[in-house]
Amino acid sequence: NTATAYSLVSAATTNAASVKASAGSLFEVSLFNVTAATVYLKLYNKASAPTVGTDVPIMTIPVAAGALYAAEFGRLGKRFSSGIALAITLLPAATDTTVIAVGAQLSATYL
Repeated sequence: NTATAYSLVSAATTNAASVKASAGSLFEVSLFNVTAATVYLKLYNKASAPTVGTDVPIMTIPVAAGALYAAEFGRLGKRFSSGIALAITLLPAATDTTVIAVGAQLSATYL
């Protein structure tokens, strides 16, 4: 099987998005945070875009200002049984809805 690439440049929102609307595996994710504050990448096991502040992420990843976060989840990937969804917020709480600045660059590979 051939994996699919996903990319996003953040807007001044929580950037809620559905990456894959059915079960799948996330193989790698990277976020280059060009903004002036730490941001939090939140991953959701959900077939649609998350309702940020209501849906609970399964993983929250802090990315410092000016830093690159990159992770590989092995050849089997990180399994999502419902779908792969994400958001990027300014604070770490699962219920945070604080928008981030424009320009953070996200990429991911999934199947």
